[in-house]
Amino acid sequence: MKVLLLFPPSWHPSQPYLSLPSLTAFLKQNGVSDVIQRDLNIELLDMLLTQKTCGESYNKITDKLRGLEERLINSLNYHEERNALTEAVEALPWFIHQVERAKNILRSDAFYHLDSYMEAVHIVNEALRLMSSLFYPSVMTAVSNTMRFSVYSSNDILQAIHSERENIFLSLYKEYVLSSILEATPKIVGISITNTSQIIPGLTLAKLIKEQNREIHITVGGSVFTKLIEELKKVDSLFTLVDSFIVFEGEHALLELCAQVDGKNDFKKVPNLVYREKGVIKINDNYFSEDLNTLPTPDFKGFPLSLYFTPSLVLPIQTSRGCYYRKCAFCNLHLDHRNFRLRRTDLIMEDIQKLSREYQTKCFFFTDESVPMNKLREISQCLLESRDEIKWMGGVRFEKALTGDVLKKMAEAGCQKLVFGLESYCQRVLDKMKKGTKRDVVKKTLDECLKAGISFHLYVIVGFPTETENEAMETLDFVLNEEYLHSAGYSCLPSLFGMEKDSPIVNNPSEYGLASIRSPIGEDLGLGYLYAVKEGMSPQKAEEMYNYMISKLSGTLCPFPYNYSMADGLLYLVYRNKNNKEEVVLR
Repeated sequence: MKVLLLFPPSWHPSQPYLSLPSLTAFLKQNGVSDVIQRDLNIELLDMLLTQKTCGESYNKITDKLRGLEERLINSLNYHEERNALTEAVEALPWFIHQVERAKNILRSDAFYHLDSYMEAVHIVNEALRLMSSLFYPSVMTAVSNTMRFSVYSSNDILQAIHSERENIFLSLYKEYVLSSILEATPKIVGISITNTSQIIPGLTLAKLIKEQNREIHITVGGSVFTKLIEELKKVDSLFTLVDSFIVFEGEHALLELCAQVDGKNDFKKVPNLVYREKGVIKINDNYFSEDLNTLPTPDFKGFPLSLYFTPSLVLPIQTSRGCYYRKCAFCNLHLDHRNFRLRRTDLIMEDIQKLSREYQTKCFFFTDESVPMNKLREISQCLLESRDEIKWMGGVRFEKALTGDVLKKMAEAGCQKLVFGLESYCQRVLDKMKKGTKRDVVKKTLDECLKAGISFHLYVIVGFPTETENEAMETLDFVLNEEYLHSAGYSCLPSLFGMEKDSPIVNNPSEYGLASIRSPIGEDLGLGYLYAVKEGMSPQKAEEMYNYMISKLSGTLCPFPYNYSMADGLLYLVYRNKNNKEEVVLR
């Protein structure tokens, strides 16, 4: 039994994602030895950002621009497309000779010099944008892709995956990926789709594989389709592209799927599986939650770890699954895992030490929704005792238990930065959100972080129902605190409120002053709703406030890499603290 696990574009290129290494390790632990895993996101980015590929794209764009003159010139789309192609023909020759230098900057110590970093990021994104003009109006950057097709509509998805003209990934896969997948001769291909920007690229890949070999069982896992279980029952067309979907957690489900594909094909025995049998879509609702204390250390073998856009490797690690709080009115992340579970601290330490030794890294990112306080204390104590000099960051909640003494110990144990979901600094809004957070605890915690030398990232939500403009400004004034702005590593990222599917607010609209909630027309795979309010900012006003907040923060905080809650920011802080030089200016 050969299994091929694939992580498609688009995702942030600074570190590997944890899903495939976790599955790979579990399958190998349980006797499925022939497992190959590939991060196609970073593979394709590395391939695109070469002088050769940029030059080939330039030639194709030039040819297309010549051919475009033969089309009707009265079309608005004609003029827009012609302008995009013309810009690429004029600008791309310079980038052809710069892209490999830019990649080398991001993978070398030049990464730590902000001007060099920002220049490299600009070159990478502009080169990708210009090359994307060949598929106008689609656009690809290092972290995302956009097309005119909606990822929330099965009809649009089907149009996209067949569109030679606009789907960037069709030609990329055919030219650089498909043959190697088929040559591997897998019996199962697993595709991890963990965010919406991967939907069209992931299903495009599935379509191409199926066209070449219908005997390969293609299964799709990840949080996106876990949130769409009920919708999958009604969207038969997706099962022309894939054979099954694994929802919730994938370890035991994928293991049993291997057994059935290699045996009797009795798919009703596979937990967490959605599949079509004799024309009927079935859901195996014997949902399985993993015992984290029986899972092996993630296995990153096969990932091109030297290709990530950082000078040092940062690996993801997990201390728990699910959210221990689970009460926030706006949040549906608790759906990804049916319950909250912890991994034993001694096993976490084994994971850290094994991965550190095997992959020559001291830097780790805890991917938990929020690491519980007791676990933070235990991990910090163990790291201090081990003297391994591990550097780390992770997400936490504002809790009274996160005291100055705890933070000091965490800093001594290598904690560089914490990621907080602040959401609002208005107590009325926090209470409405059911955050379980008090303003005085927020302020005290952040002050103690500053004393301990731990940086922090704040997520903010703009436009939660009933929030007023004055209340939003209260939050903006707080995050623009001069003391925070002048602290090392401070970052803040607002997001516009979205009414997410299955979030608690949807079940009790009157409590939140909602006049109406409705599904967007044509979205049979929708993950959110349109809404109107009786009080507070309207969605339109909230968007205006969001744009204002972004503009104010952009004037004081550098958006990349320091104003980010991922590997980039961690590495900058490690470098800054190690070198302790005034010339290391990060904003």
